[in-house]
Amino acid sequence: MSKKRLSHKRTQKQSVTKSPTPAQISKAKVENDRGIAFAQQDEFKKAIACFERAIRFTPQDSMAYSHLGIVFVRQNKFDKAAEYYQRALILNPHNAFAHYNLGNLFQKQAELDKAVGAYQEAIALNNHYPQMHLNLGNVFREQGELDQAIDCYQRALSLNPDYVDAHNNLGDLLIEDGKLVEAGNHLQEALALNPKYGETLYNLGKLREAQGQMDNALVCWQRALELMKPDDANRYFKVGYMFQKRDRFTEAMNHFRQALALEPKHFDAHTNLADVLRSQGMINDAITHYKQALEIKPTSIAAHHSLLWTLNYSDHDQAAIFLEHQRFNEQHALHLAASISAHLNDREPPQRRLKIGYVSGDFRRHSVAFFIREILAHHNHEQFEIVCYYNDRKVDKITRQLQAYADSWVDCIDLSDDKLADKIRADQIDILVDLAGHTAGNRLFVFAMKPAPIQVSYLGYPNTTGLTAIDYRITDNYRDPQETSEPFSSESLIRIPGYYCYRPHDDTPPVSELPYFEQGAITFSSFNNYAKMNPDILALWAEVLNTVSGSKLLLKTKVLSDEPIREALKKQLAKMGIAPERLILEAQDVAPAYLKRYHQVDIGLDPSPFNGGTTTCEALWMGIPVVTLVGKTHSSRMGLSILSTLGLTELIAYTSEQYVDICLKLANDTDYLQQLRASMRERMLASPLMDYVNFTYCLEAEYRKMWETWCR
Repeated sequence: MSKKRLSHKRTQKQSVTKSPTPAQISKAKVENDRGIAFAQQDEFKKAIACFERAIRFTPQDSMAYSHLGIVFVRQNKFDKAAEYYQRALILNPHNAFAHYNLGNLFQKQAELDKAVGAYQEAIALNNHYPQMHLNLGNVFREQGELDQAIDCYQRALSLNPDYVDAHNNLGDLLIEDGKLVEAGNHLQEALALNPKYGETLYNLGKLREAQGQMDNALVCWQRALELMKPDDANRYFKVGYMFQKRDRFTEAMNHFRQALALEPKHFDAHTNLADVLRSQGMINDAITHYKQALEIKPTSIAAHHSLLWTLNYSDHDQAAIFLEHQRFNEQHALHLAASISAHLNDREPPQRRLKIGYVSGDFRRHSVAFFIREILAHHNHEQFEIVCYYNDRKVDKITRQLQAYADSWVDCIDLSDDKLADKIRADQIDILVDLAGHTAGNRLFVFAMKPAPIQVSYLGYPNTTGLTAIDYRITDNYRDPQETSEPFSSESLIRIPGYYCYRPHDDTPPVSELPYFEQGAITFSSFNNYAKMNPDILALWAEVLNTVSGSKLLLKTKVLSDEPIREALKKQLAKMGIAPERLILEAQDVAPAYLKRYHQVDIGLDPSPFNGGTTTCEALWMGIPVVTLVGKTHSSRMGLSILSTLGLTELIAYTSEQYVDICLKLANDTDYLQQLRASMRERMLASPLMDYVNFTYCLEAEYRKMWETWCR
């Protein structure tokens, strides 16, 4: 208010002041021009002095006040800038550029409604200035008013058909609006007018991405980075993201790091860098970046899921891992318990037919499907009605098989958590089973709402969910021994012998003869995710190779398509005494074609502390004995469970020394290796691992016990 009174008094004084002489007007013009020149050179003190002298020569001229406002905006002194813009408008309410500059100030301060009002005032006074229409369009876009933004850009172009920024912004907005052809026309026009305009090349990359032309998108973004001022973290992030999607992990990592160097609190750069680091086995570094991301955005559910998943790859203490799962429950899930209502499921008679619901985003060609398929196929439908809730859009041969096994199938990906919970309640599901945990496609928040009286976690996640709304977790005595695991699970543990119910690919190749007899040297292998190949396990494998003379190591996994990663791995192992010619490094093929590569493998090496699951079963099915190292967590005891179920306890090590010793003994007994190879499928078929009928019966018996407990 004091500022307004001051301005008002000044205006009253000026109203009786004599008009400036022509000489004063001329001097004021000189000072204004000098001030503008100084401002363009960022010499703000000199510019301010010039504009103040201009005001003394022509106190009623509002332009010098507007210029002062611009200078203070350039110095981020927004309150001071607003004061001078308002003085300019008191002197001349019809100063269109003062309204326009005030609009720019409001936009910088994210006061979008005020910005719209100021721009519209400016346009009402001067409808012939294209940049006013452009900036108004930018604000409308920020507000989500796409049609009004498009209209503003088109008006700017009607005033200046060669306005590069208008073509660029309109093309970018049309991408968002799904009008790709029209977007391309405007972006190409902008490039024709200015071939070195990096912003347009960046947007053209977005267009190519929307058109599915990923390689072309990447070329555009790289060119844009070369042309643009290299201080925009988002640009580096976007290019890194595209490298990540193209499995060029080293380049992705470099760009994410550059984004973080420019903007240390760039949330997406932290999470995506963490993803790339995890994919390369740099687990502790990945965990650090997930935690930094959560410091920036504590409410991010996706980042918290990723952190929990990554902790399973680490050697962190069980108590610390459990604490982080509990923290997830407290921060994101526990408040949903307020929506829990009484369950009206009929308790009488306790032996009635039960409705079992399975929730998963992996009812397709996925490792989870290979272990749930035979359970669904062998359920007793007289005693259990099976409902599958599928949280994905992909449909393949496996999906159709699973659909045939279910009594009811619900595609739920488009249902909100509330609506899916309501649907499950309406379906009167008695026991709801989560098959995802904290992996992609999970619906844990539905479980947090407790839509079924009994809720169970099984198969898809190698740890507790941390959710107190989930009652039970299915495991076995090997993965979660009673004496050490109970304190680190929010669910009650139900142990079923075997845990896995494995069914191989339908079209797996036959088992070959032991390749050693033809190659004359032992070939070890791991086809596991490279994230499991941390520095410690690589060092242990190098020790195995150094102990077994002439042996080779075949690694087959996705990230090895990246040449810099392959070269870095060769250098890493060379420091441990392993020459590059002893390494066979390959990218993963599509299943089941890659299984043929086991014809060149003699012995499998299980990673630690995150053992193989599906990968171990596949190797065994191809006749490959897999040597495992037992740890303390569920994920580090999967190999123990599988091999114990098969009676192959001689392949189980509890120390690194035992691991190397077992590998040496196997390599020195090739007749035993061949015998084991030839009999492995028969062994598996006769084991609980592939006894589908009995396993499903045991699982159903546990379901029935859970139900009877609830009824009581």
